[in-house]
Amino acid sequence: MKDRILLPTALLSLTLLSGFCTVALADVTVSTVSQLVTAVNNTQSGGDRTILIADGTYLLNGSYLRLAVSGITVRSQSGNRDAVILDGAYITTEIFQVVASDALIADITLKRAQDHPIHVMGASSTNVLNTTISNVHIIDPGEQAIKINQANGYFANTGVIRNSLIELTESGRTFVENDTSNGYPCYTGGVDGHAADGWIVRDNEIRGFWCSNGLSEHGIHFWDNSANTLVERNLITDCDRGIGFGLGTSAHHNGIIRNNMIQHGADHGYSDVGIALETADNVKILNNTVFQEHAYPNAIEYRYAASDNLEIINNLSNRAITSRDGGDTVFLRNNLNNAEASWFVNAAAGDLHIQGIRDGVTDAGYSVPTLTDDFDKDSRPQNSGYDIGADEYVPPAETIKALTPITSMLLLRQGGD
Repeated sequence: MKDRILLPTALLSLTLLSGFCTVALADVTVSTVSQLVTAVNNTQSGGDRTILIADGTYLLNGSYLRLAVSGITVRSQSGNRDAVILDGAYITTEIFQVVASDALIADITLKRAQDHPIHVMGASSTNVLNTTISNVHIIDPGEQAIKINQANGYFANTGVIRNSLIELTESGRTFVENDTSNGYPCYTGGVDGHAADGWIVRDNEIRGFWCSNGLSEHGIHFWDNSANTLVERNLITDCDRGIGFGLGTSAHHNGIIRNNMIQHGADHGYSDVGIALETADNVKILNNTVFQEHAYPNAIEYRYAASDNLEIINNLSNRAITSRDGGDTVFLRNNLNNAEASWFVNAAAGDLHIQGIRDGVTDAGYSVPTLTDDFDKDSRPQNSGYDIGADEYVPPAETIKALTPITSMLLLRQGGD
């Protein structure tokens, strides 16, 4: 085998293989808005498909980035999402439009899009697949932060949203509450998927989606015949509605909601449910923790007769888990709905980790063999059984040391630290 020659990324790499010459173009680094827009537009005529953005704040002034060729990556050069800010200033309607497969948006901050900072949609003649949104900070979207929908009968499927922070701050809330252009009060939310199949939303923090003049959309919501959605290990705080599959008679088919922590403090006027299934079938709600300080009576709801073949297991809350409007055909096991703030590390701040071993929670869950980890990716079970809620309690190191050598060894092998 011949030795490989590695060239600097600033050069073209030429590889002779079986008489053919292939050219791998270098990454392109940009440091101005015009360079960024040009680099994205150039991908449609054979330009570099990996675009690195130098540290800085970029005021877009109405410019938007349309990813229309498969395999485009846009990310910060440094890998620090806080060091690269693309600011729409509520002039730019959308910052990213994704209409081609295998796009990656990573390691950047997006703020103040008039509508959607990221909009993933079916293209005019093909489905859009495998979008990845990773380590992105989205601040103060005018509407939904990440919008996913079909267009002209083509769909946006099998995407991943991970390790990101999505938030509405006081400044953004003022804009949303005074924006009447869409005809709805508080027409904003975190992730909103229409007719989206196979999306994964994991390990994100979503916070602050509420208004004083209307009910906000969910932190995470898939409906309009979305299917096969996995929502796991997300922290959702102070959002009027946490996670939703389906809405009214608009369906959701097949999915899992597991290991999420959902917290809401005092009422802002329109506070609602933590997890809602509406016209949703074949959905599993497993080991979530929901803690609400407002007066809405329900933590988890399953609504309408078309909601069937549901499993709601090992969820911990301080509000009811209940049917509404004829929701039926549910497998309910080992849920606990009388949690108190003192059970958690810091309920008011959204830290819903269990403080120590607690009767009725620790080792009190129903066995779910396919559920192998918790909110922190600690393995389940840690001891004699599954815990209830998103947090599988792991004894601290000093507790493990005090145990017998054999018990200590077993706990460590199962993930104690």
